[in-house]
Amino acid sequence: MLKQLIFSVLLVAPAVYGAVTVDINGSSYQFDANPRLNDVLAPVALQSNWYWPAAALYQLDSDEPEQLRQQVLQQIAQLKQHKSTDSDLVSTLQALERQLATWRLAKRIVVPIDYDFARVRPEFNPRFDNGTYLLQLKQRPANVYLFGALSSEMTVTHRGAAAAADYIISAQPTALADVAELILLQPDGKVQAAGAAYWNRAHIEAMPGAQIFIPLQSQLFSSQLDILNKRLLELASHRVLP
Repeated sequence: MLKQLIFSVLLVAPAVYGAVTVDINGSSYQFDANPRLNDVLAPVALQSNWYWPAAALYQLDSDEPEQLRQQVLQQIAQLKQHKSTDSDLVSTLQALERQLATWRLAKRIVVPIDYDFARVRPEFNPRFDNGTYLLQLKQRPANVYLFGALSSEMTVTHRGAAAAADYIISAQPTALADVAELILLQPDGKVQAAGAAYWNRAHIEAMPGAQIFIPLQSQLFSSQLDILNKRLLELASHRVLP
């Protein structure tokens, strides 16, 4: 619902003139008026064979992702304190702390980014509000990123036609990993469940540049790990990948 709201705000925002700065792959572009997406893409759209499904837009002048990271780290610290005798859980939580510490974060604005669509379809050509943005354009990514209840996060080579579950074969899940209930974050922002057990396995492919989240197992009589899983997934949606 929040993603839809952000998109609708961008789409219907009035043409209020102001300052918009967009960093596109390390080059800064200034706009005195509030540009539309096709205006922002125009200087760079034809410079390379961009893989549009992996294009991502972030708002840089927002501290929401960092606030969320601190909330997650605080919850992890509390769980470590309250469950200090559960060595498997503590080990998993420590691995998560190490992973989160390395992430670059920015507020992701999930909108379809495609230059051809933006030029001819108004619904794919939203207007930018005042602010500072990061627009990542990439050629077809070569990797898929694994994180979550693992001894350490992993970067693995993308394989065409491979199911998401196939990527965890070489991973090292912790004792608390729920390897049967993978969650796929596609580079275009779509979230998909990707079962990996015999009873729920489905052939759902990870797009180039996707993230695969290995959640923590749910615990009876406690929802704390379920809440942590949801927060980790939300935080990963704001992750700025290489």
